[in-house]
This record gives sequence, C-alpha cells and structure tokens, in this order.
Amino acid sequence: MDHQNISVHSGYWIEVCQEYDFLSNEYSALFKSAAATAFQSPLWLHEFYKTLVPGSGAEPIIIKIYRDGSDRPDAILPLVRETHFGVQIVQPADLGVADYNALVGSDENLRLLANNPSVRDGLIASIRPYHMILFRKQRPEAYDAAQLFKGANKTPNTSNSYEVDAGGGYDEWFKASVSKNMRKGLKRKRNGFEKNYGKLEFEELSDERSITEAFQLMRELREERYESNLFSQPEFFEFYRNIAIKGQSEGFASTFVSKLDGKLLSVDFGIRHKNRFLFLLAAFCEDNGFEKYSLGLLGLNELIRREAATGHEVFDFTIGDEPYKLSFGAEQIPLTNVTVTAGPIGQLAFTAYQSRGPFRRTLKKLIPKFS
Repeated sequence: MDHQNISVHSGYWIEVCQEYDFLSNEYSALFKSAAATAFQSPLWLHEFYKTLVPGSGAEPIIIKIYRDGSDRPDAILPLVRETHFGVQIVQPADLGVADYNALVGSDENLRLLANNPSVRDGLIASIRPYHMILFRKQRPEAYDAAQLFKGANKTPNTSNSYEVDAGGGYDEWFKASVSKNMRKGLKRKRNGFEKNYGKLEFEELSDERSITEAFQLMRELREERYESNLFSQPEFFEFYRNIAIKGQSEGFASTFVSKLDGKLLSVDFGIRHKNRFLFLLAAFCEDNGFEKYSLGLLGLNELIRREAATGHEVFDFTIGDEPYKLSFGAEQIPLTNVTVTAGPIGQLAFTAYQSRGPFRRTLKKLIPKFS
C-alpha cells in the first residue's frame, strides 16, 4: 500500500493513501455501519479505482481517519484530484458515474470528527493542494459533509433525484401513484406490440456471456441516441460491465432485458442497496416501427414490478429531471453540494460552477464530468 502521509490530531490520526482494498473485511464492516449509498459500496469503489481512475488522469486520494489506539478506521473518504486548465479540483470517487456521494462512517463517528477542530483542520491539510473541494450530490438523509469541511459552502445541486415507494406491493403502488392515462397507455402499448409482433418476454440475466451481449447492445443503442455518452468510452463500458457481472451473483447488480423470439429489444441496468433499487442505465430498440410502443417504459414498468416483488421497496430513478420519472408518480428528492475554495482561482472556479447561463454550458462541454 502506498502511504502518502500520516498526521496526528487531538485523539485521532489521519492517513492518506493512493491505494486501498475496498473488498476487505475492514471496509465492508465500515460500509455496513455508514449511512452511505450504493456508490460507496465495496465492489463499486473497487472497480472505480481499478478500472476508471488509471486512464482518467485523476489522482486517487483515499483518506482514512482513525481514533488513537484503534487499528480500524472510523471514517474513510474516497476522493480523487483532477486538474482542468490548471485548476485543481478534489471530488469524491465519481468521475461522472456516481449519482450520490457520501462520507463513509457512522453518523456518531462523523459527528465526533466534525466536533474536533483539530481533525477538521487536519482533513483540509491532508487534501491539499486544491483550488476547490467539490463534494456534490448529497442526499437529504446523508451526514452533511459541510460539518466536516472547514469553511464549506452548501448549495442546491442543479439536478434532483426521483424515487417511488412500492413497499405496499406493485399493484397497490401502480394503482395509487401512476395516472390512469399512464396505466392505460402501458397496457395499450404492450397489447399492441404483442398483437403485431409476438409475446414480449422479460428476464434478469445471470451469466457473463449474456450480460456482455446486453451491454454491447446497450452501448450501440446509446451511441445512436446520445451525442455525449460516457458509456461509449472503453474504460467506462468495462467499469459498468464488470459491476454487472461481478455484482450479479451477490444480488448487488441487475441486468434486466426484454426479448422477442430470443432477440434483445431493451436493456435496463441498476444496482441494489438495502431496500433500494437504483436505476442507472437503459437502452431500447426504436427501429422496425418499435418506437411507438415505448419499449423503454414497458421495460421499466416490468423492472419496478420485479423489484417490488423481491422486497426492494424503493425504486430509485436516481439523478436527472427527465419527465418520464414523474409519469411513474416519482417523488422529487433535492440534492445538495458542499464546496470549499482556496484562493482567487478556487473562488472563480466555484463561481463558474454555480453559474446557470452560457458560462456553465461551455464549462460542461470542455469538462464533461464537471457537471
């Protein structure tokens, strides 16, 4: 393991590393005690630092905070440092793939750390150099990173998250939350498709070959549909495919497809954490006149049905304000950002990030993951 530095701060010590075994029992135990999300889970972070970081130009910064006398960390902050046009930005392990970011530690331990001024000073010192620390996309129930970062600004994220609660069962949710027009539309579209083409079948894939084929189709379909698509980049494709294959056997990841006579028509991919299913990627065929049957919505509806039946009460559409989420009766969940700046360059970068006009649009084109 590469130890960058160790510093001692009033009952705690902070270690900064470039490598860490996120599949270790140590991290698994810490993650289970934390109010973190699936995007900080062991497999997700293992693949993130192994597959995405090496070719990204980002520098891994993994901060572990220990109580004196303990051989297990009270908290871990998985971070990366990126440099864009000379501006050094420290962010959580994200690079455009994490919809939520969170500190990894129990609320009790994080409160103790936040109430220790020496630890807060030491944490900022451990992260230097930076012009801006940008801890984005916090969920409301997460421990607020602003409490731990000295001099932090807290602002709304530009996009919201959306979710539905199907804890009472799919049928009850579907009738109570989805509009009558939407319910009738889904039924009409499926009946029309099956009348004209044949039975539409749905299944969750379980073997490496079929999952790889589904991801290859998803890549092709998304390249046709989206002008800018991280999924088209080889390392991002490999990252998601690895999560799908390795996570399937432990129930963490799901690749859900629709088929007609054995041919794939749609692919939905997501991950599971506690009682929550997090919907991440989708693609569907629109040729041969299929576009009028909304195969994407049909697949999504069946995925919600399946996940509710297996006990995942919350179907999380994750971040993004797409209208289709409201069609399923989803509740809007506000997300927040926490920012710390250093010097005039950091303040200028923060101003650019907070802007809502052409400046921000230009920034997103220049730096696609800075969004």
